[in-house]
Amino acid sequence: MDKSANLPLTPHYPENEGPEGYNSAPAGLTAGRLGIWALIASEIVLFAGLFGSFILMRMIHPEWSEEARHLNLVAGTLNSLVLLVSNFFMMKASGAAGAENNDNVKKYLVLTMAMGVLFLGVKAFEYTAEFAHGEFPTSGGFWSFYFLMTGIHATHILGGLVALGLLLNRALTGSMGNWKGRVAITGIYWSFVEVVWIFLFPMLYLLA
Repeated sequence: MDKSANLPLTPHYPENEGPEGYNSAPAGLTAGRLGIWALIASEIVLFAGLFGSFILMRMIHPEWSEEARHLNLVAGTLNSLVLLVSNFFMMKASGAAGAENNDNVKKYLVLTMAMGVLFLGVKAFEYTAEFAHGEFPTSGGFWSFYFLMTGIHATHILGGLVALGLLLNRALTGSMGNWKGRVAITGIYWSFVEVVWIFLFPMLYLLA
């Protein structure tokens, strides 16, 4: 007897597998998470190069410690606290999204964005004061590194605010849907931006 006659006409796939739901990635690793980790890996290469170059040049130029005295330590410390608080709010937003609590998602996204805007405001105040004292990216090696590294970091903050704004728009319109996972992904990015600042702050502001 032909055993093929007893075979099902259509193939059977286990749950969450098959042409439409197939996922060969490890449990918990989505395309979005893989993408954000790939982005962060490339950013680590960028910042590692900047940090390494700065440390090397700092060893060659001990006089940079005197130039670092012109930085506003209070403003730098305030921005460190602002980012720490903003990351707390971002994690709360991620947790609220997982619990499908849209009201808390909106609240914590707004608070995270407020902290991000405050960070940029403090940094703009610092830049304005430094320009007023005649310190520009062309004023010397230390200032070139300072404006380059903090400027790139501020650009990352701005990019994060854009992503948060898109998420907030979805939350306000009640159309989060499958965007809930993107809150957690944005949280990973925001945490990375905070970690970068944790390295930047002592290298620049505590150099003196």
